Amino acid sequence: MKALRQGRLVMIYDGDDREAEVDFVIRADAVSPETVRWLRENAGGLLCFVTTREIGISLGLEFLSRYYGMRGFSTKAPYGDEPAFMGYVNHVKTKTGVRDADKALTVKELAKVVDVALRDPEEARELFRMSFYLPGHVPVLGGRIGERWGHTELSLILARAAGVPPALVIIEALGRHTEAMPIHEAKTMAEILGIPLVTGEEIKALA
Repeated sequence: MKALRQGRLVMIYDGDDREAEVDFVIRADAVSPETVRWLRENAGGLLCFVTTREIGISLGLEFLSRYYGMRGFSTKAPYGDEPAFMGYVNHVKTKTGVRDADKALTVKELAKVVDVALRDPEEARELFRMSFYLPGHVPVLGGRIGERWGHTELSLILARAAGVPPALVIIEALGRHTEAMPIHEAKTMAEILGIPLVTGEEIKALA
C-alpha cells in the first residue's frame, strides 16, 4: 500500500485459479512517458486505465460486453467473467494516441476527470466529453468489486485500502516465450527491482 501511495509500481498476481497472470499497477496520476515506455519494454501487455464501474457509467460509458451481447456476440472470457472494458479513449491533445507520451497524457488526464467525478459527476461528465475522443488507444476498465475478482477489481481494492483515488494504470507482464510471465519469473523480477508483489488472496482479505 505504501508503494501505491508513493506513486511506485506494485505487481499483482491474481491466482492459479483465474488468469494466473501478474499485472503491474501504478496510480495514474504518477505516470510519465518514461513510465509507459518502461512498462512497454518490461511488461509488454495491454496498458489500461482502471476506475470503478460507477464512475465509468457517470461519464457516459457502458460495458462493451453489454453492447456486443445485445448483438449476439459471446461476451464471456474463458475464466467465466464478462470483461471490464467500457471504452477506448485518447486525450484530444494526443498526436496519434499510441505513443508513450500520448498514453501518459491520456491516463493522467483521465485521473483528473476521476478526481472531479468524486465530487461532481456532472462536471466530470462534461470535462470527459470535452477532453477525450473515442475510440482511442487506452482502454477504460470499470471495476465491479464484489462481483468479479480480476486485476481490475484487485487493483481498486488495494487502492481503496491505501487511500488512493480509483484512477489506476494496469498492464499484464508477458513472458519470453509467447505466454504470460510465469509467477517464479515475476517473483525474481520483483525482488531484483524492489517492487512489492501481492497475491489476489492477500488483497481479497482487504475487501
